[in-house]
Amino acid sequence: MAKGFPRIDEPKHAGKPTPAKPNGLYRLYFKGMVSEDPLAVAGLGIAICGEKDDVLFQMKTPIFGSYVTELEAELRALKRGLSEALGLGINHISIYCDYQPIYRLITGRSVLEESLSGMLLNEVQHIRRKFASSFPIFVAPQNIRYAYELARETVVCETRIQVDTQKTTCAICLDEDINADQMFSVDKCGHWFCSECLKRHIEVKLLEQGFVRCPQHRCKSKLPFTRCAYLLTPELQAIWLQRIKEDSIPVSERFYCPNLRCSALMSEKELWKSTKEAGVRRCCADVKFRGIIICCATINYKRLHPNPTENDGKLKALADEKMWRQCGKCQHMIELSQGCIRIECRCGHEFCYQCGAEAGRCPHGHGPDPRGVRPLPMWLKILSWVIFLGLAILVIWYVK
Repeated sequence: MAKGFPRIDEPKHAGKPTPAKPNGLYRLYFKGMVSEDPLAVAGLGIAICGEKDDVLFQMKTPIFGSYVTELEAELRALKRGLSEALGLGINHISIYCDYQPIYRLITGRSVLEESLSGMLLNEVQHIRRKFASSFPIFVAPQNIRYAYELARETVVCETRIQVDTQKTTCAICLDEDINADQMFSVDKCGHWFCSECLKRHIEVKLLEQGFVRCPQHRCKSKLPFTRCAYLLTPELQAIWLQRIKEDSIPVSERFYCPNLRCSALMSEKELWKSTKEAGVRRCCADVKFRGIIICCATINYKRLHPNPTENDGKLKALADEKMWRQCGKCQHMIELSQGCIRIECRCGHEFCYQCGAEAGRCPHGHGPDPRGVRPLPMWLKILSWVIFLGLAILVIWYVK
């Protein structure tokens, strides 16, 4: 497993696909590699070749993140290679692979459970669908010599670089005696935190069902799951993956299994697909019947049950009694215990707790704008200057 701070080498372009053959068949060679020495660094190499095996594009770079496994390194290399090929306008590509587990995964002969590797595999398959055709080909290691050499050069180079022992300050605990190799940098904003503080921040946000953003004050950058997963337990990783799935489904398309013992989240598209294939949506199992999968929701459930259930009525009555307010965007129920009536939901939507209207669109006071002082309108600026100049003229006249 690889651990340490990676650096990025600029990709080396050997050219672009010939415009005369936009639909030619190109070849992708990729290799992810993890060193076996105590420094444990990882790197990847990519080569895109034409029909005559002439190199059109090549690159090498260390791999971001700590504790990178060989499988993750290979998946990252494949994902980067496919992304570069897509960016070059390639429509047809052959994927040359020398690592048996990767070949079995991308051909559908093996599956991965929800994990960091599983998420990377889903991203790879998503990119593949953007090509007109992509053919995985299993080959011997010597047949991917371009990518292998690039990855090996990166790992050897990184191994020779000494780990930076410069002391860095964590923005949360303000500890000034932390080694750089124990710090974590957020890609999008560049803020630095020690791994322990960031781990606790993520745990709290996940348990509070909030967005996992950069801990820096007023920073809106989202933390990437792929880089932070190694800090968390498998249970918290599963919660985060579920949160990512929820965020990917528009609120209007979300559907929860009506089975009280299930409540699995589905989208209307997913529901239609499974209904067409099997006639029912199958998402939960009744363990009392030896694990036999049973139907727990149909596409017509809302139409067949238009009236709220007894529990729905109890929840609404309790919400009215406690004066809870429902977010107008994600429908999440919110209780205000104290503070300003301007509410920011976990989905990012801001609204007035008193009337439910979007923040700034109702007559109720909301206290100071959490985003900072708003600029003055142009007419007010002009009026201020006119008053200032008038007073200045009066002062000058009075002095004379």
